[in-house]
Amino acid sequence: MNTLERTADEIIITDVLIVGSEGAGARAALEASKACKSVVVATKGVVGKSGATLTADADIDIDSRSAAELFDLPGDLRDSPEKFAEDMCKEGEYLNNQRLVKIHCEEAPGRLKELVDWGARIDKLTHAPGHTYPRGVWIPGTEFARVLTKELNKRDNITLLEHMMITDLLLNDGAIAGATGIEMTTGKFFVIKAKAVILCTGGAMRIYPHTTAPDELTGDGLAMAYRVGAKLIDMEFPMFLPYTLMKPESLDGVDFSYLLSAYVETHALNRHGERYMKKWDPERLEHSTRDVNSIAAMVEVLDGRGSPSGGTYLSLKHLPDNLIDFSAEWFPASIANWRYGGFNMKDYLPDVRKDAMETSPASHFWNGGVKINEFCETGILGLYAAGEGSGSIHGANRVSGNALTMTQVWGPRAGLYASKYVADTGNKTIDLDQVLEIKERLYAPLERNKGADPIALRKKIQEIAWAYVGVVREEKGLKKGLEEIFALRDQLQDVYVTNKCKRYNMEWIEAMQLENMLDVMEMVARASLVRQESRGALYRRDFPKTDNVNWVKNIIVEKKDGEISTSVHDVELDTYEPKKIIRDYGCKE
Repeated sequence: MNTLERTADEIIITDVLIVGSEGAGARAALEASKACKSVVVATKGVVGKSGATLTADADIDIDSRSAAELFDLPGDLRDSPEKFAEDMCKEGEYLNNQRLVKIHCEEAPGRLKELVDWGARIDKLTHAPGHTYPRGVWIPGTEFARVLTKELNKRDNITLLEHMMITDLLLNDGAIAGATGIEMTTGKFFVIKAKAVILCTGGAMRIYPHTTAPDELTGDGLAMAYRVGAKLIDMEFPMFLPYTLMKPESLDGVDFSYLLSAYVETHALNRHGERYMKKWDPERLEHSTRDVNSIAAMVEVLDGRGSPSGGTYLSLKHLPDNLIDFSAEWFPASIANWRYGGFNMKDYLPDVRKDAMETSPASHFWNGGVKINEFCETGILGLYAAGEGSGSIHGANRVSGNALTMTQVWGPRAGLYASKYVADTGNKTIDLDQVLEIKERLYAPLERNKGADPIALRKKIQEIAWAYVGVVREEKGLKKGLEEIFALRDQLQDVYVTNKCKRYNMEWIEAMQLENMLDVMEMVARASLVRQESRGALYRRDFPKTDNVNWVKNIIVEKKDGEISTSVHDVELDTYEPKKIIRDYGCKE
């Protein structure tokens, strides 16, 4: 007779399970540990050495006045949290939840001060496109990882589960009862009983072949939340970073070239040598926001004006040689003197005094995600979400530096409100049939001796995503993409792995991630098909205008009758409102 004890290799009981261990996950754990007896943090990688936070290059946004008053940085005293919020809503094309935006901007300085009090070292203040004032306090992602890992290790009631892929959420009568997971190093099947779960899993940038994100970001949290009935919002707005490297192949997606464009006057050129940004943002040119830069570059490629590798060119040749040499000395410490991530970039780049770099947009951030309220609640009792992969905050586009702010403001809020919920609830019974069904599905690829290759399927998913659900979209391509997605779903039932060993079997791990990647790509495609305009990070070639008359609306994605369903909802514009006009994409009011 099957029992939970016989089905699971290990059972863990905790008050709160946090899925994801870095910026948002660590902060959620630190906050929840203040009130909970037991907090478990699960991560697919190693704490402090994986996830998106570690790769941030990296500024964290607070209002400029607070930067001056709290940290003695050269901030502008005219700024305020209210002006910061106004910029967020403007650059998010007014799809943000303005109540959440105000909380975000008001609480950001205090959360940064906590980091500094814990020993975080800050560098300088930057002024990124989309911000009226300089707001980016420079702290590399490695510094976040160092400080937050140190704090996690100080808490006796926090248990860290590394190399743990949380695969599914468990429900009891519509409320969270826990989750299942595979320990990747051993292949063991875990059941984690938890009164509350906080999703801090980041985005799904790895559905695309060109990305700045680490390998763990395959949309696991988004897909798990979708499968248990949570609503997702603004899924049509995955964000792409312009001017990332394409060559050599080992540097595909590295953003060193983008960082150069932020600190010196670069020229973005098509194959004819034209500065194509003149057509999209004649005032800001290459210093336009990242959504406009990425879309402009991809249009050049699609119209046959790209580089040999399928990108465009980024040139510094117009600058004097000695200026280029000197500029590297005053870059932020993480990229100073042409060094990046411990490498000397001169060993990999062309001689930028003579030759242009071939660059391309790369998937960089997930603007939408699990719909949350100000308490980080998702609508599923006991399920919370924070950080990248939670929606409602950035709207159609995120301004630079706000990803890290998001982790530090919303991680603690999720931990706080989850711990309050836990205090008033008991453990839920785990449904054994639900667990048995999940285990059978996860281990099935190990049992098959023929079928579909998971590595080939992953590559196919990425090809489809880039071709039809990428930087630039249109109805014909989106419908073709959906047809391809349906065909791939049929193959999921037959996925097998050639290596039957359960210990850190990357082929098996790839197989487990496929459904999540497909679910997320279909959500992006369906939401993009509904929105008949271009806004923020979404550019529809067949609807190239930004329509503030008809489309200041959020699109909600959820599971109904076993399928992805979409619905359209008006945005609550309680403070900041756009002009009710239809205008050219990229042209601000």
